[in-house]
Amino acid sequence: MRALASLHNIAFVGHPASGKTTLVDALAFEVGASPRKGSVADGTSICDTEPEEQAKKHTLQNSVVSANWGDKSWNFIDTPGYPEFQAQFLAACYASDLVVGVVSAASGVTFNLRTKMAEAKRLGRGRAIVITHLDGENVDFDALIEELRDKIGHECVPALIPNVSGAGFTEVHRTVNHPENPWCERLEDRVIDACEDETIVEHYLETQELTPKELDDHLPAAIAEGSLVPVLVCNPENGVAVPKTLEFFQRFAPSPATVPTVDTDGQVVEPTRNGEVLGTVFSVISDPHLGRVCLARLHRGTLGAHDSIASGPDEKGEKMGGLYRLVGKNREPLEDAGPGEIVAFSKVEHLESWDTFGMAGKEVHAMPTPAVPKPMVALAAVPKSRSDEQKIGEALSKLSVEDPSFQIEHTADTHELVLHGMSDLHLQIMLMRLERRFNVSCETSVPKIAFRQSVTKPSEAHCRHKKQSGGRGQFGECHIRLKPGKPNSGIVFLDKVVGGAIPRNLIPAVEKGIREEAHRGVIASGEVVDVEIELYDGKFHAVDSDEASFKHAGAMAFREGVEKGRPVLLEPVMSVEIHVPTDMAGIIFSDITSHRRGHVVDQTTEEAGHVTLIRAEVPLATMQSYYRELKSQTAGEGAFSMEFDRFAAMPMAEQKKVLANQEAEVVHG
Repeated sequence: MRALASLHNIAFVGHPASGKTTLVDALAFEVGASPRKGSVADGTSICDTEPEEQAKKHTLQNSVVSANWGDKSWNFIDTPGYPEFQAQFLAACYASDLVVGVVSAASGVTFNLRTKMAEAKRLGRGRAIVITHLDGENVDFDALIEELRDKIGHECVPALIPNVSGAGFTEVHRTVNHPENPWCERLEDRVIDACEDETIVEHYLETQELTPKELDDHLPAAIAEGSLVPVLVCNPENGVAVPKTLEFFQRFAPSPATVPTVDTDGQVVEPTRNGEVLGTVFSVISDPHLGRVCLARLHRGTLGAHDSIASGPDEKGEKMGGLYRLVGKNREPLEDAGPGEIVAFSKVEHLESWDTFGMAGKEVHAMPTPAVPKPMVALAAVPKSRSDEQKIGEALSKLSVEDPSFQIEHTADTHELVLHGMSDLHLQIMLMRLERRFNVSCETSVPKIAFRQSVTKPSEAHCRHKKQSGGRGQFGECHIRLKPGKPNSGIVFLDKVVGGAIPRNLIPAVEKGIREEAHRGVIASGEVVDVEIELYDGKFHAVDSDEASFKHAGAMAFREGVEKGRPVLLEPVMSVEIHVPTDMAGIIFSDITSHRRGHVVDQTTEEAGHVTLIRAEVPLATMQSYYRELKSQTAGEGAFSMEFDRFAAMPMAEQKKVLANQEAEVVHG
């Protein structure tokens, strides 16, 4: 085990093609984690080891690269660039002490990067920026720095400065070594803002000077507290300034010693080796040889390779099958590990992502963890073969454990197996894994919408059910009144029968028939809701009346009453939040109100006015393909979330389309 101050857990985030994975490959080679510098282009990256990643040449899941180099122990975490893999980013952010945003000088500061750096700040992680591709044409380092300061914050200050922008970029130097550079003073100001040494602060205020040693001594705290976001620059493809970037991390990156861990009660968890073991699983992966493998960040105590662990004192402990550190897809066994370390362990089946654990039988303090992103895109899936049907349940369960933002639903209303994910790409990748790992194939389609039905005016109806076919017959007659009920009241049944027109023991059968018919639907598939039914009269036969007769009479009377009550389809309406660059907000506002039958509730700006948040209420029927359409409208820079709000009456023109489609399905089904 290493001392806390010698541990560096660094997550690299950024937009696709920013050079993030190439940078991790270069750093891994520098610290000896890889015998050769891997390449994304030729499929030899130490990070991109899944077939889907190599095929698409993009990172699609977190990869941890551990190494000991110099006087430090390193964990580099490469993360997917695509914004739909938000759950992976949050896991990496949680496990790290420093989040490094990688920016391509060719593409500048993307909306994707801004949101990730803002989330890292919200989670209290130290941040840094690394600029890549500075040797390209028409790039301008100074202009990019101003863009960073404008869009991410004035905490962004160059700590490494290139000799030139463009093809002549061959070296960097530290800002602090050039006090005449105007960025040097801003760097000092940012460090002083976080400095708790009053003597140094007073001296600086009097003289406007810091010695290089004083600056270096207080840099880690300034980064950890968020006062400073140092901007570095290197070219990971040809190695220019990669050693200088690594040296900066070695000297100044925050460690677990400078980033306090706090439990849900607000108490600091002291990262001592001799305390009770406390850790949090931040990711779960399925290994073909080891089974379930948990990746965890340890907060306190010393964890042995074969300890028994549990998520609480009342949970049965499970003995770990081994303790490892990860080097890409490879594992290196450990005898034990201590606070601040990132480890993997196998054969503990009861732990899932974001579970906190300790030693079996011991109390476990709850730790705050990020909320799992809500999936926004859905596909209905049908297994292609009988063998696929038998395997799909367990296979999907394993995939959802690995990725909490991939969720499975068996819908009661539409009787479909629905897969929920963050985007079309996300679901595509999960289906590829389903087929490759478990040999299960599916046909997919847009999920059916679960509509409801109700009435809009009072009505009366009755049914006389009479059947005689020799022997005992069937007879039941009931008279009912219907009227619109209160929202969310469901079906309200009122017994108003007097004078014994219907025997008391047969009235429950009438109610049962009504409720079953309401569940089936009347004008279309979909439950009838928010209707008040009053049973006020009827007739019975001393011999032929029974429960079945009155159940049927109640159902048919209800159907007639709904048809007379000017029935209407109710559609699900979603509460939607859309984040877009402010200069695109007008297009999105117009699209929601003009083309999606939506209603904008509120509109505010965030991130110093660069981002607009639009809150709206929109029918689900117009949102099923919204992810790809929003991406198209905003050049990939928009994001949204939605959740069910209520059912609302559908416009008659739209209702006719739905009914026609359902009728066509019945005819051709």
